[in-house]
Amino acid sequence: MKTTAPLSRRALLRAGGGAALLLMVDGCGYYAEGSGEAYAPWKFPDGETRPEWLAVRAALLAASPHNTQPWLFSVSPQAVDVFAALERNLGPMDSLRRELHIGLGCAVENLVRAARANGREATVAWMPEPADATHVARVTLQPAAPRQDPLYDALARRHTHRGVYVNGPLPAGVEQQLQVLVDEPDVRLFLLTSSGDMERFRTETVRATRAIVEDTEMHDAGDAWVRYFKEELERNRDGATIDATGLDWTTRSASKLLARPDPKTSGQYWIQGTEARQLTGSAFGILATRERNDRIQQMRGGRVYQRLHLYATSVGLSMQPLCQLPERQDREEQLGLASDFGHVLGELTGPGWGVQMAFRMGVSWDEPLLSPRRPLEWVTR
Repeated sequence: MKTTAPLSRRALLRAGGGAALLLMVDGCGYYAEGSGEAYAPWKFPDGETRPEWLAVRAALLAASPHNTQPWLFSVSPQAVDVFAALERNLGPMDSLRRELHIGLGCAVENLVRAARANGREATVAWMPEPADATHVARVTLQPAAPRQDPLYDALARRHTHRGVYVNGPLPAGVEQQLQVLVDEPDVRLFLLTSSGDMERFRTETVRATRAIVEDTEMHDAGDAWVRYFKEELERNRDGATIDATGLDWTTRSASKLLARPDPKTSGQYWIQGTEARQLTGSAFGILATRERNDRIQQMRGGRVYQRLHLYATSVGLSMQPLCQLPERQDREEQLGLASDFGHVLGELTGPGWGVQMAFRMGVSWDEPLLSPRRPLEWVTR
């Protein structure tokens, strides 16, 4: 979709508002949120009954960095092998491929929960072939009694929500239950709930966002995964979409009708959205491991994140990754710079821990929208 209109997004909203948009959408490339084949995998389980294929279909719905979905699967009734699709990385935005492996851990968590809920005991072996770094996990499946699991029931309802959350405390008992769910070796959850810690996290996250925008290579690498228009969304079935930004309906609709913003403008939108919407909520969480650059610990951290998000969904809470700080820490390490943002994270967690990711949690004002997903036939071999 292209347009030659010189009108800015903000000017369009001032001039016409929502009523004008309703008159303009037909024939202009507008698309309704969550519509089309790009969202079909969310119809889980969609009639599937074979435990191994149910497990893989569940894995498709896992969280991943910028919705890159960096996974491939080899499936048999006895095991599912999980592979890293290394070409689906964020480049300078994920300089050390830390986030890619966290996403793979998220997929393994969904896979294991779905297998166990459907009559298979699932045992994970990490990096089963040392000579092949892309073969990240083998999940062996053995017949077992199905397990009742409220987190499995939340699989198809879990979505990243980038909109406004209520600023208020977590419901009673949530913090304790989150800590109970962190049972992977060498993984720890730091939950920031005090006003001082939360304000420090907000301030530093905005500063890290500005640093990413000012780093042209980083920002462009992330922006390349934003799907602005219907045709690129349907072609790729991945990435961040306008509907998933947390914007209101009118602004989202206007954005779909206009040209792709230039990098400087999109960077400013990201900074503004971070400040205005994405630092609200009840708590910020930091997941850390003993060895920050250990692939297995990164994937274990991903399993924990997915588990926490499924739990949040099951109790009516929303979550969103906020990883600008660890992303800048990776970039500093890659470029050999002083560890400015690494130092900040170290102050928030204390010594002896390497931060893998950060997120926020809270009650959202509205429902999250779906993200596109690559179909089963694109990710199996």
